[in-house]
Amino acid sequence: MKMKRKNAFGLLLLWIVGSLISSCNKDGFSVTPSGLKYNLIEEGGGRKPDFGDMLRMHLTYKDKDGKVLYNSSELGEAFVLELTNPTFVGGIEEGFAMMAEGDSAVFLVPADSIFVKTFKQPRPSNINANDLLRFEVRLKKVMSKEEYRMDLKRTSENNNVEELRKIELYMGDNGISVAPVKPGIYFIVFKEGKGEYPKPGDKVEVSYTGSFLNGEMFDASGKNQEKLIYTLGDGTHLFAWEEAIATMRPGGVARLILTSSNAYGTVGLDPIPPNTPVIFDIEVVRCGF
Repeated sequence: MKMKRKNAFGLLLLWIVGSLISSCNKDGFSVTPSGLKYNLIEEGGGRKPDFGDMLRMHLTYKDKDGKVLYNSSELGEAFVLELTNPTFVGGIEEGFAMMAEGDSAVFLVPADSIFVKTFKQPRPSNINANDLLRFEVRLKKVMSKEEYRMDLKRTSENNNVEELRKIELYMGDNGISVAPVKPGIYFIVFKEGKGEYPKPGDKVEVSYTGSFLNGEMFDASGKNQEKLIYTLGDGTHLFAWEEAIATMRPGGVARLILTSSNAYGTVGLDPIPPNTPVIFDIEVVRCGF
């Protein structure tokens, strides 16, 4: 009878402890001492990061209703961030530091704190201060800063070779035979202009289209044939573009073909993807007015 009472008490204790544990984790998340809620989905068992390391990852964060606010897949492998100390107690950086290469995890982070202290921007009006943002993270690679620099160099070299090959194919298909004026910059003059060349500080009026090698247009000088008017050398345009405009006189028409290293780089600029060659067809209408 004594043994039965002891067993009954043991079962009761297990039931109480089990109930407490399940109530603390009923949403499937564990909590760090700082208050960061996390759920480790998959363990890759790879390299663990140190503060100062560069992390290549896929990251998505959503509001409390599941609406995607950001998705790093738009940048692909170009999305890399430095692991820093948490910007506040229970910050997302603590979550990154918990992970290893190959891990997937979900973190819940207070909206007000992360917008003000991490993103350093105002919280959107449709997101409440006490909402928890859901961060879904897959850590792909951990690199020291030196390793990251070498990785960038290799990637840049590989991308450059591939982009130059694509440009050569494009020029062959379109009967264009010109040497680059600089590495990765091709300038084809269709019509010479007349008058004075524009100088830095001059106003220029330009008609242009921007397109990809497949002919798809991503930009133009404006609706209803409006022209672009700006001050040459004001820093608002690509350096290669500025150099090209400075060699064109009013009435001149030319085509500028650029590798991504001379255009929008490894990050891109919506709607231009990373590592993408671009073409600008340009006409200088007038300058120095």
